[in-house]
Amino acid sequence: MGILMEDNVGSGSKEDSCITDFECVDVEKDEAFRKNPFMCEHSVDHYYYLLPRAKRSRILRRKKPPTVIPSQSTSQKKGLKIRISLKRKTIEAVDEDLSMEKNKTETLLDEKQSKLEDREKKRRKIKPIIDPPVLPDELKEKISGMGIQISQVKLVIQKALYDTDLSYQHMRLSIPLNQVVSKDFLTPQQKMVLETRDIVSNKKNKIQFNLIDPSLEQTKIHLAKWDMNKSSNYVLLNDWMEVAERNNLKSGMVVQLWSFHQHLIPWLALVLVPQ
Repeated sequence: MGILMEDNVGSGSKEDSCITDFECVDVEKDEAFRKNPFMCEHSVDHYYYLLPRAKRSRILRRKKPPTVIPSQSTSQKKGLKIRISLKRKTIEAVDEDLSMEKNKTETLLDEKQSKLEDREKKRRKIKPIIDPPVLPDELKEKISGMGIQISQVKLVIQKALYDTDLSYQHMRLSIPLNQVVSKDFLTPQQKMVLETRDIVSNKKNKIQFNLIDPSLEQTKIHLAKWDMNKSSNYVLLNDWMEVAERNNLKSGMVVQLWSFHQHLIPWLALVLVPQ
């Protein structure tokens, strides 16, 4: 049998010795259990329920086999496959959208970089062709005829014309301060005027100059100072576009701007450098 009982001779009746006064041993190690485990296991169950409730916990019973989880039904498997498929398609769609957005962003960045490179190529600095710059003979004669010594004529800038210098949208000739050769071509009083603002318009004041263009014609033009984000420029305004059209100025041409004073009247002379 699955339970071995030992009689306690001095303790009372046979019933007590058979049921209440016995010692439990491991049934799996008993010789009877090894010979007939099936019968012994049922005997253990039988005597287990004959014992008082307080002593049932002392019985060493065989462990129950692990509970087998029933397999999923066909409909559950099908639903799971559908959910997995939908999730995979959703992930693929999101990845495709992200890929398209990334390609668009890269295309826009490439276009922007290409435009910047093209602009830099157009605006690359052109090395001075004349070293040192020399006034043309015709301009020298004209200035000398005005009673001005040639030594008093100062070079303001030598630069290449850009599209913005000839555009009706901008309508000005840009003179970057960091490219000005003679920093003192303006008097301290003129510099102070360019820094002040008009009371009515709140715009910076301008100074009127007399200009001798490449065709040796004279005209009135205004000089102003514009402050940009990272730099400041002098600009020629008002009749500048007429001067450009009259002298057939084109983008890429190199020009020189000279400055002098005649009886405290400021003058500028524009020279087209032959190429």
